[in-house]
Amino acid sequence: MRITKEEVVAGHSALRVRGFLRRFEHGFFMLSAAEGSMQLKSRQAAEFVNDLVALELIEPTMPFGDKAAFQVATRGHAFANATAAKPIYRRTAERVLREFMDRVNAVNASKEYAFKVKSAVLFGSMLSCVDRLGDVDVAVDLQRRISDSAKFRQQCDRRRHLAEDLGRAFSTAIDWATWPKKEVVLQLKARSRGLCLHGFDQLMEMENLRYRILVGDASLIASQIPAGCAV
Repeated sequence: MRITKEEVVAGHSALRVRGFLRRFEHGFFMLSAAEGSMQLKSRQAAEFVNDLVALELIEPTMPFGDKAAFQVATRGHAFANATAAKPIYRRTAERVLREFMDRVNAVNASKEYAFKVKSAVLFGSMLSCVDRLGDVDVAVDLQRRISDSAKFRQQCDRRRHLAEDLGRAFSTAIDWATWPKKEVVLQLKARSRGLCLHGFDQLMEMENLRYRILVGDASLIASQIPAGCAV
């Protein structure tokens, strides 16, 4: 998906909306989060959230106490990963993909991170024959590195404390809770302008999806993407 700096979504810059969805991509949020993140008054925040629901970018989820809560929907995940960069040439895309795979191998070889890459598939324009591509679309499925629940929680806490020691501030409980997985996504992304990362759940609703397996078990991936076709 591609957006432009001039595009307006739900009454706001598409880039600001993208940033909002990225922030809450791995958890849930309430109206107060929209007020703070988008710097809106209560009524404006309610209108903004209602517009995002109507656009199917977010959807209601389990209430938090007596307060309504929302989560990023499948279309919202795609929007959160949308790029505003110009199309890239295939040779650039191939370099971006090689560098991404180097980072995947580094993450999976490291014992420090709480999550590792279980599966990764390439899809989108890079599987076509054109020379100018939108971006390099890769879906990634992460899994816990440690199966023991107690040890896994300890490792997650170590990653959070390390991030805080390095100057990262967690402004919400969700930011704190999702950091061990988010840091892996950030490491894989590495601010690469031509790379667009997606979750496997975003592929399940795509029809006639063609994909190439980069990492993972072919049978398992086929079961996760039943409407897809490996090439």
